[in-house]
Parts: sequence; structure tokens; C-alpha cells
Amino acid sequence: RMSYDHVNSESLASTRAAASEAVLTEAIRQVDIVHTSLAGMLAIVVMLLVAIALPSFGMPPVRHIGALIIMALTAFVGIGGLYVLNYRVHKHVANQARLTEVLVNSLGQGFLTFDQAGLCGRVYSQACLDLLETVPAGKSIQEVLRIPPEQKADFQDWLNILFQPDHALGFSDVVQFLPQFFPHSYQRRVSLVYRPIYGRDEHLMSVVVIATDQTDEYAAQQHAKQQQAFAEMICRIFRGRNQFHTTLAHVRVFLDSASAIGVGLKDSDALLRQLHTLKAAVKQFNLLDLGETIHHLENDLRSPIIVDDEAFRAHLSVGRQRVADGLLRVMDEVKDLLGTEYEWRGNVREIEEVDLYEFARAMKAHNADPELIRFYLSTIAAVPVRDCFHSFARELQELAVVMDKQLKPIRYIGANPRVLTQTIHDFLFSLTHIGRNIVDHGIEPPVTRMARGKDPAGQVTILTEVIKEDGEEWLHFVIHDDGNGIDPSRIRAKLADFDPEGDWRDEDDQTVIQRIFSWGFTTAEDVTSFSGRGVGMEAVERDVKMLGGTIRVQSELYKGASFDIRIPYCLDIEEISNLPSAKIPAPA
Repeated sequence: RMSYDHVNSESLASTRAAASEAVLTEAIRQVDIVHTSLAGMLAIVVMLLVAIALPSFGMPPVRHIGALIIMALTAFVGIGGLYVLNYRVHKHVANQARLTEVLVNSLGQGFLTFDQAGLCGRVYSQACLDLLETVPAGKSIQEVLRIPPEQKADFQDWLNILFQPDHALGFSDVVQFLPQFFPHSYQRRVSLVYRPIYGRDEHLMSVVVIATDQTDEYAAQQHAKQQQAFAEMICRIFRGRNQFHTTLAHVRVFLDSASAIGVGLKDSDALLRQLHTLKAAVKQFNLLDLGETIHHLENDLRSPIIVDDEAFRAHLSVGRQRVADGLLRVMDEVKDLLGTEYEWRGNVREIEEVDLYEFARAMKAHNADPELIRFYLSTIAAVPVRDCFHSFARELQELAVVMDKQLKPIRYIGANPRVLTQTIHDFLFSLTHIGRNIVDHGIEPPVTRMARGKDPAGQVTILTEVIKEDGEEWLHFVIHDDGNGIDPSRIRAKLADFDPEGDWRDEDDQTVIQRIFSWGFTTAEDVTSFSGRGVGMEAVERDVKMLGGTIRVQSELYKGASFDIRIPYCLDIEEISNLPSAKIPAPA
């Protein structure tokens, strides 16, 4: 790596040296042409002066017609040749000047110079009109940079020091005290950099000001800081989830107190005490915006202009709404991580899932009331079934981004029954294959969807419910997408190669599409990192059948596909009896 960088550095240095040498050689050549032109012009002038001055030295004037013609031709040809040479030099210099102007303006930076008197030079780049919002030529640098009146004296003092030939500070030391940013009218972030121009005596002649628009770069930096702050906020919330919940509860208590009827100056001490405590509490979780909102409200309520209850209530009402809006933004940011029901759950304690089941086994071993065990399982050990789809929903969105497709958030319909997840872990894990097939094969690209009259963003809908059939309860899932659907003709074309002697030829369309659950079968033309090997859907069917359930797919071409899944639903003690068990303590 070091040798590679060393070679690159040497190559870059040699390239720069060659370029500099070429530029210098061309400049010297043009100067030589000018010198040659001057020498030729001088020779012509001397020849003509000698011819005119011959009588002054007692010599006969040139009267021979041939000599006059030769002299005239020589002067004419010489002057014509010199004109051509100078025209070429002028053209070259003009082209170089235009090229330099184009290059300077193409950089998008503002360039200007100013001298010891603080006056800007006539040369400047066009970007100055945009970045510095003025034509700087002939203007004071203080006017161009919009130096505030109270700072003009200090600015002039630093300019005087800058141009002093024997001052102790270096150029880079002094320019640090000059404005580093230009106060742009449209909130653009324009940075200012200063470069010196020295004369032959090595004294500072003028200063170049380079103005650069850093708005996008600054915005990217701020966005990165916000992302970093958000990540830190999430880490702090997860390290102290219960304390975070308590903090939210205290914020809501303040909001209720601030909206109470009859609140006035008599309540200011209590409210200010609440605000001061909340400000410290929310900043512990890196909720910087909410903390600043609370801080501003605290300052407003301490303002000396608040002298009566009416003014106090007016300031409190405005500030309370801002705090409420800030709290709402916080909840929107964390709901995908903590769940929409996070706040009403209250403080939580982490208990391993296996311990929840061990406790149920212990109750059974101690002959506890079956209804009590069922109540425990349904309220403590079981979770709302939609909570089981959080990772599935996140994976759908991530896959859609990777595949340049658009997806709306999952739409849930039906009930939200509570389920024991211990027995369905493998099934929930295998749902990733359905998600990948939905995004890869089902949902079309936005352009295709719009051409078909659809919303550019696809929609996945999940139905969850508990149904009863023949005295048994089933947990019923329907995962539907509004995409391409499954084309039976493609299934048959693939089966012709996959299973040419099979009985699929006699099956109707809805039956033949069930073949997607066969091992090794796929309609994909190429294998990708998302799908195409023909094992994913077979894995889903296997896990469903291991639970004693069924899975079936239904489809309508260009309108979507639905995966209909049923697995046994049970919340009594028999559900956990077949699970791996640690030793249950014997009854006393």
C-alpha cells in the first residue's frame, strides 16, 4: 500500500512538473515572438531613417527607382510579417484570457482582489454576483463583505496590520480575524478564504478573496450529525427503557398541569420546577430538540414582562403546544423501534421466554386452576400477533429500496389475537421467503404499476384472525399483495422442463400455481441473492405442516396474490406441555 501511494505521488508530481514546464515554455515562446517583432520593427525604422538622413551626411539621397522599390517592399513585407506575428500573439493571449475566465467561472467560486486601501480590483469572477450578491469592482472590501458598522474599525485595524511589511504576525495568523463566512441574503453558507499576492520585494501587494458555496456540504454535515444524534438517542433509550417511559409520563403530567383550568402565576413555581426537571431528564436521552423547546418555555415563563395571570396563561399555552408537538415528534421517531403500544405498556422488565413457560409448567405441576393458567398464558406469555410482523415489515421496506421499488406500510385488517410464539418461531422466521418473493416477483417497478393504472407504491395487506371450524380454533393469516400475481402459463412452461411427465397437465390454474411450494421449483430466470433457487416457498410449507396447518396461494394475474395460512390456535396448558422443559420443582 505504501509503495503504491509512493508511486502515485511520484507520478502525480511528475505530471504536474511536466504541465508547469509546458505552460512556461509556451509563455517564453510567445514572449520571444514579441521580442522578435520589436527587433524587426526597429530594423525597419532604422533603415528608413538612414535612407532619409543620407543628405544630412553629405551623401546623395536614394534616387534609384529599384532601390526605392526594394526599400518599400522590405518595409511593407516586414511590417506585414510583424503584424501577422503580433496578431497571432494577440489571438493566443486572448484565447488564454478567455480560457482562464471560463475555468475560473466554471469553478463556481467567487474570486476578487483588494489592495492596501481596501479597494477591490477590476478583475473578479462572475460567481461573485451570486455568492457575494454584488459587483465588487472598485468597491470597498468592507462594503462587499457587508462588515457590520460596529466591526468596521476592528476590520480596518487588521487590514493595516496585514499590509505592514514588518508586522510580527504572519498572513495566515491575521486572516483568521477577518470574516470567515459571508452573510448571504438567502441563508446560503458561503465561506471566505484569503490568499496573498506578493511583489518582487516580497511585500504584500494585494489579497485574493475566494468565496465558496458550502450550503450542500454543510447540510450534509448537519444531516450526519442528526443521524448520529438519533443513533445516540436510540442507544440511550434502549439502555434505560423504563426510565424513558417514566420521562414520557412526566412530560404528559406537565402537559395536563399546564392545561388545567385556572392555572396562573400562583402555579408558576411548581410548573417551573417541573420544566427544569424535565429539561434535564429529556437531555439524558439526547432529545435535544425537545430539551431546547422546554428550555425556551422555561425562559419565557421567567420573563419580567409576565406580570399577571393572563400574560402567564398566554405564554404557557403557546409553550405547552410546542412541548406537545415536540413529544409527538419523539414518539413518531421511536414508534417503529418500540411499537405503537409502547407508551401504555408502562415500565417493563426483561424475562426470558423460557422462564414464562417454566412458570406455567410449575403452575400445572402444582395443580393450579386451568382457567388461571390460561389467563396467565393469554395475558403474560402471549403477545399480540401483529407484533410478530415487525421484522417482516422492516424487511419488506429494505428490500423495496434495494430493488428500486416502492411499498406503502403494511395494512393490517381483522383482529389482533394474542399468540404463544414459542411454538411458531420457525414459521415466523420462514415468512422471510414470502416477503422476498412479494418484493422480487410480485410488486412491479413504479413505472410498470403506473402504466397499469396502479399506485406507484405497492400495498401489502395482512389479515389476522382466529376462526372456529368443527370445534377447533385456527389462527388464520392472509398475506396479500397487489402486484403482478402468478402467471399459470409461466408455471406450466417451467413444469414442462422441471416435471415433464407429471400430472400437472390436467390441473386448473388455481391448482397448478400451488406447485410453487415444490422443492426446487422457481419461475425466476436467474438466481439472485433474494430468490430464484426454488427452496424458500417449500420451506414455508414445511414449517406450516409441521405445526399441523395448511397453506394455499390464490392469484389473479396483474392484480396480486394471496397466501392463505392456517395453523392450530391454542392458549391452554396443553399448548406448552410438548415444549422442551427444564426440571419443574415438585409440589411442596
